[in-house]
Amino acid sequence: MRLASALLALAPLALGQQTITPANAAHGAIRADEHGFVLPAGEFSAGELVEAAAAFLCRNYLYDYGEVERAGSFALQRPLAVDALGCEELLYALLASRGFAVLPIDELRGVWGIILLEGEGGRSQWTPSLASPWRSPDDILRRPALREIAFSHLVLDNADAREVARMLQQTGNAVAWRPGHLLATATDRHMLALHGYRDQIANAILLARELDRLAAARPAPPAPLAVLLRRIAELERRVAELERGNRDGRPR
Repeated sequence: MRLASALLALAPLALGQQTITPANAAHGAIRADEHGFVLPAGEFSAGELVEAAAAFLCRNYLYDYGEVERAGSFALQRPLAVDALGCEELLYALLASRGFAVLPIDELRGVWGIILLEGEGGRSQWTPSLASPWRSPDDILRRPALREIAFSHLVLDNADAREVARMLQQTGNAVAWRPGHLLATATDRHMLALHGYRDQIANAILLARELDRLAAARPAPPAPLAVLLRRIAELERRVAELERGNRDGRPR
């Protein structure tokens, strides 16, 4: 297990360019400057990107260096400059494309873990648990591009959450999450629970809210025939009572 340590101070950025990773035969120097986190054109190993992002974001990433290095390299045809949020989103997306996920260990102290979701032969090495952070729907929609694995939920006032969950569920009747799929379940008619990558959850939240809005605008379905017959019988009974009362001179 390797600790990618965040040792880059932000103060030097005010003085000019800061080298994060020196240049080598595969790429130029990774640096931080007034444009943010700057990756030159070239080829980078996954481990190099993790270490550079850790320094720029002032974070600690715990991971198996050999396992991450086996993910291969990434090639950039043109330089890329992103801010802190963009750096985080870029790192998460690149790692997710190779089957890795970044999970918080201690967000308050800036410690995250990087794990491989599936091993050889597609065997899952990890199942969703409380290790996945819970994010509110508003949190999810504020950063829908972040490829973070998370839990969220949504309360529906009009649409049936069970029907919405069945529509959103991409893996049939699966009860276990698999990488790349959204897991949608409903605890009752109103509560929709979601697990997966934030971009998937964001799309599900937007769709569920739209379905909820449409359900509110939809007219109520006609009453079943049996209900209508009971109502007619009740009206006939009341009319008969009124008629009897009129004949007897005793209004009811």
